[in-house]
Amino acid sequence: MAYYEVQGRSNYYMEFGQGRPILLLHGISNSGRAWGPQIPALVAAGYRVIVPDHAGHGASAPLTAPFGVADIADDTEHLLSRLGIGTLDVVGLSLGGMVALELALRHPARIGRLVVANSFENTATEEFKAMSEGWARLFEEPHGPVMRFEQNWQVSVSEAFRESPEGMRTCQVWHGIAATSHGPSLAHVARGIAGFDVSGRMAGLAMPVLFIAGALDRMSPPDLSRRMAEKTPQATLCVIEGAAHISNADSADEFTARLLGFLSSQPG
Repeated sequence: MAYYEVQGRSNYYMEFGQGRPILLLHGISNSGRAWGPQIPALVAAGYRVIVPDHAGHGASAPLTAPFGVADIADDTEHLLSRLGIGTLDVVGLSLGGMVALELALRHPARIGRLVVANSFENTATEEFKAMSEGWARLFEEPHGPVMRFEQNWQVSVSEAFRESPEGMRTCQVWHGIAATSHGPSLAHVARGIAGFDVSGRMAGLAMPVLFIAGALDRMSPPDLSRRMAEKTPQATLCVIEGAAHISNADSADEFTARLLGFLSSQPG
């Protein structure tokens, strides 16, 4: 079954493969399809890959009120309970990275390894609030999700990727996702995520954590990941040269290699 119910809302997810569970969490205004480059490699490595669409994203139900990081984490817990999953690994990018941090701090004993890519530890700032409010207002415009995609595509991925055949294919797929997205729901998420702050709690991450940054990322510059890594007891930092904000897409081969290397490494 591809849907699960939470408080009357229908949320969409997919599963691939068998083995140790791993959860992949996408960024704002995208969907689980963003993890297409990584799913086959994880399945080949023996993972049971769980790929949800956040509430208000993709094929999940629309939202009627602001919906933040804690709310998405609550939904994710419902999904894991439905699937009978205890321990697992978690990977999140951008907004998904924030949700991954929230889950790891709630349940440090359940998460074996954590990967946080191109993300944030603190959005409770005036700068982020102004940025997210701008997103929200754009999402509320007619065809707002498409307009935001078209405005942000050039800063979301590298120029080399945009001009490649895979980049053009990805642009077409994601443009289509934006065209069918519910703008008011995305506005609720944009406003809801602006109060997240775990910057004083990073030392509570008890598991090995890989922070991935893109050297060209202007939304979440590498220094943000570096600061998070410095606060985290078992942290590894990887900066991917030539990668922008959505590093798992524009630098898929290196991202996937780094991910698999981290997941298979021995503690220590």
